[in-house]
Amino acid sequence: MTGPTPAPPGYDSVEERNWAVLTHALAAVGVFFGGLLGWVAPLVTFLAKGPQSPRLRAHAVAALNFNLTWAVIDLAAMIVGQCLGLVHLWPLTWLVRLVPVVPFVFDIIATVKAGNGERYRYPLSYPLVA
Repeated sequence: MTGPTPAPPGYDSVEERNWAVLTHALAAVGVFFGGLLGWVAPLVTFLAKGPQSPRLRAHAVAALNFNLTWAVIDLAAMIVGQCLGLVHLWPLTWLVRLVPVVPFVFDIIATVKAGNGERYRYPLSYPLVA
C-alpha cells in the first residue's frame, strides 16, 4: 500500500500545483486560440481558488495582470493593423499580427516555472489586479 502523495516542492498539495500549472497553461491556450482570451483562466483561478490559497492567488494575479495588459495591447494592435491595412502598409500589418506571440511565450515560461514550484514574475505587466 502506498501512502498519500507527498506535496510537490513549493506547494501544499498536488492539487495546488495542478491549479497553478493549469492557470498559466490555459492562459497560453487562450492566447493561442483567442488572442484576447488569455485572461479567462487566471480569472477563474483567482475567483475559485484565490480565497483558499495565497500561492494560487499569487499565480492567478500575476497571470491575470499580464494577460489583461497584453489583451489591451493586442486589441490596440488589431485596431492599428486595420487602420494600416486601409492605407495598404502591408509590412506593418504583419508586424502588428506578431503581438500575441509575446504573451504566449511568457505564459509557457510561467507554466514551466509553476510546474517546478517557482513563482514567475511576468515582464511587461501592468498591475491592474492587486
